[in-house]
Amino acid sequence: MIGDINADGAEKAAADIGDAASAVRFDATDQQSIQDLVAAVLDRHGRIDVIHNNAALVGPDAWFTDSTVIDTSVEMWDRAFATNVRSIFLMCKYALPHMVAAGGGSIVNMASVGGMRGSTGLTAYGTTKAAVIGLTRFIAAQHGKEGVRCNAIAPGVIRTQQLLDAVPDLPRQALAGVASPRVGEPSDIANMVLFLASDESAFVNGEVYRVDGGGMATS
Repeated sequence: MIGDINADGAEKAAADIGDAASAVRFDATDQQSIQDLVAAVLDRHGRIDVIHNNAALVGPDAWFTDSTVIDTSVEMWDRAFATNVRSIFLMCKYALPHMVAAGGGSIVNMASVGGMRGSTGLTAYGTTKAAVIGLTRFIAAQHGKEGVRCNAIAPGVIRTQQLLDAVPDLPRQALAGVASPRVGEPSDIANMVLFLASDESAFVNGEVYRVDGGGMATS
């Protein structure tokens, strides 16, 4: 089940996957929308085995108004937390009882290298991603014995359309700061999600995996 505020995009992604996938319009900042998505998954599949929490406040508006502590507005701060952290908390709050009842599962949260270090800007974004890392560990500690694993991925610069729309030249700029001959592609993240969702990572819980082309290793 693919839930996204971009209903057309979700439908296209589901169609590309095939008959086993379906899509629903989903607003990560709306509590009822989150509950409805959980209900839709249970109605169609009868259980929840994997959750990939991948909602984030990105795009030109976020990039150019999320600045220093002094210059970031309270509105931007609250929007960032509602989208990037509260959404994950609520999804897990409503889905975890079903996962536990079914014997366990895997939750994969999207953090960021921005949540693992300081920066001269993007204060709200980085702080929310640090909160995602903390929440990931709390879920792992509280529900690991019940068979639910919870891990996070911390991407570096990944060449997505949203990123290109916000800062077209950022991939080229970022290349100088990674120990890799290229910047990241969406498939790099998808492969890590697949690993953490699968039984191949059965003894991995409460961890944060950087997928940044060695960016933090060189900084």
